[in-house]
Amino acid sequence: MKKQLHKIATYTALVLISSLPFSMDALADPEKKQSVTTVSSIDKSTSTTRRKILEEKEQKIANEANEAMLGTQQALEALEKNDSKKAMSILQAVSGKLDILLAKDPSLALIPADLETDVIDFQGDAKAVEKVRDEADDFLEAGNLQGAREILAGLASEIRITTISIPLGSFPVAIKDAVALIDKGKATEAASVLDQVLNMLVKTTEVIPLPILRAEALLDEAAELEHKKDLSKEKSRAEIQKLTDAAKDKLTLAEQLGYGGKDDYKILYTEIDAIKETLHSKQSADTWEKIKRHLSELKNKVMQTKK
Repeated sequence: MKKQLHKIATYTALVLISSLPFSMDALADPEKKQSVTTVSSIDKSTSTTRRKILEEKEQKIANEANEAMLGTQQALEALEKNDSKKAMSILQAVSGKLDILLAKDPSLALIPADLETDVIDFQGDAKAVEKVRDEADDFLEAGNLQGAREILAGLASEIRITTISIPLGSFPVAIKDAVALIDKGKATEAASVLDQVLNMLVKTTEVIPLPILRAEALLDEAAELEHKKDLSKEKSRAEIQKLTDAAKDKLTLAEQLGYGGKDDYKILYTEIDAIKETLHSKQSADTWEKIKRHLSELKNKVMQTKK
């Protein structure tokens, strides 16, 4: 499972890295080079955040549950190859794994068994979103619903983490039923039961907006700059302004993509602007804390969970 998770995290990071807007011009132009460096550092921070999220999810996955799920799939494959003996051996092991899970917590309804992840990353800013929406409106006015759907499908910037769970109320019973059928020589019926068992697996998908994660990384970097001893107040003020402006751009993109409504972002924009007035003052820490708190509230509100 850890190897599988490592592959998932690596794939996710590669998708994001491959989407960065690098160009040869940036290497020749110092200003563009600085911009690329900023984007690279922020996306690195975003990737780190995503890895932490995946690691937290992975910790909730029980090895017995993962092995039980994979074992059920292998047993079904064995039955399809007319190898009832192998299927019986595998299912007996699966039943044992499920008994261990039930003994640990008899009241548990679902137990996470595996993770899947997918990334969709819209390449553009808030203005690009408006342009796409206008194009979709044109298709709709022309009666071309499918054309509009195809365009709108790309309006997303998110990581989707799907947790696959075993329902402990029905799964173990069904496995025992399949074992009994194999024992009676009813391999076909047993295969049908296992097919139904695998359809019992519950998938829950959590949707995490990437622009909000990127805004958070930018704001974290901005907050740290205020206390850097090797920067003058004027220099840190200028750098913080660039980072907070970039964070607002990311939040605007998130808003335009539909991750929450205008009221969800209004207070954040106001508080980010307030940094200009409180920077390097006693009120600064309180302002940063408010931003952090409201950004966390926004994340919790717009992160969607779908079954």
